[in-house]
Amino acid sequence: MYEAVLKCVYAYYQYYAKHLSKNFGINRLLNRYFKMPPFKKGGIFAPKKNFMKKYLFSLLGIFMFNLTSAQVDKQSDELQKELKRKVEAKDEGWKKGGLLNIGINQAMLENWSAGGERLSFAANGQLNAFLARIKSNTIFENTLDLYYGLNYVASNHFVPRKLDDRIDFSSRFGLQPKNWTVSKNKFKNHTYFTGLFRFQSQFTEGYNYELPNWELNPVSEFLSPAFFTLAIGAEYRPNDNFSVFFSPLAVKSTFVKSRYTLLSNAYGVEQGKTSRFELGAYFTAKYRTAITKNINYSTRLDLYSNYLAKNTVVNGIIVKKDNPGNVDLLWDHFFALKINKFIGAGLGVTLFYDNDQPGQKNKKTTDAFGNDTYDYGPLGWLQMKQVLNVGFSYKL
Repeated sequence: MYEAVLKCVYAYYQYYAKHLSKNFGINRLLNRYFKMPPFKKGGIFAPKKNFMKKYLFSLLGIFMFNLTSAQVDKQSDELQKELKRKVEAKDEGWKKGGLLNIGINQAMLENWSAGGERLSFAANGQLNAFLARIKSNTIFENTLDLYYGLNYVASNHFVPRKLDDRIDFSSRFGLQPKNWTVSKNKFKNHTYFTGLFRFQSQFTEGYNYELPNWELNPVSEFLSPAFFTLAIGAEYRPNDNFSVFFSPLAVKSTFVKSRYTLLSNAYGVEQGKTSRFELGAYFTAKYRTAITKNINYSTRLDLYSNYLAKNTVVNGIIVKKDNPGNVDLLWDHFFALKINKFIGAGLGVTLFYDNDQPGQKNKKTTDAFGNDTYDYGPLGWLQMKQVLNVGFSYKL
């Protein structure tokens, strides 16, 4: 093989001697720097014995060395870039964090001519925490949201009434194809095939305080209802502050005690039953950011569409309309204001819609016969909860 290379170089050498040596003074250059004999005018150089062979091997060696060095440098640069992308995209290890807020409000009136509640006291707390681990091409993340609040007033003998009550736990495990981990494609580099589990319930019994003898008729309690969601899909998370998960195959289960379905449906569970199963599509997105140095904002949006939803017909009459287009919605917003290390304020707003949970009819109206009736408020079936507290705040 080297003989063919030598012939090619030698042919170029001859061409250079014949056509260019006269114009560029190649003879002088060869004599001065390489100690080579001059070319014959207009002819072909006649090398001495072994002279040309030695120089051709030298030129070939230099050429191969430069080529190999360039390839090694290029491979090294590519490897460094891939490693850099991997380190930047995968900040491996355990991560934890969260925020704890506890707010207390108290008021007292004595001989106050304008009137009002003589004595009142309210306390509410909120915990938002997460624990996650990223290792190689896997991610394991857990989030826990707890809310609870009570209100005490003198007019009802300080019998506590709930302001807030919620348990929300989710866990997900994601696996990424190994060639995606160092991919230049940003979408692949931040996408995981993910399995998700979610549990939702509450701590204590809940009541509709607008009803007479409300204390005898709770409408909910711990694990009644209890919602369980299992989903398989894909999650896109370019950073720790934003993620989107979508599952085309999600199973949602609802469980209640028999006492709540004794007379009618409750939380989507049919009368006389204690559970319900749904199959549908599930979408959840999370985002958090620092608006200013002392103000943080976080939000979470959950959507669920039941593939099995259909109208409920009794004796040929549609008593309840439903279809997969009736998408369940849960949208949380929370603003956290940091006053100092341990004092802060929090504002939370939650919007909720579920065709199977129409909410409470608290708007008092009268029918055509003058009888008192109750209907939904200005938001219709859309439910809203807003909580503002000022007090102890601690960043986990």
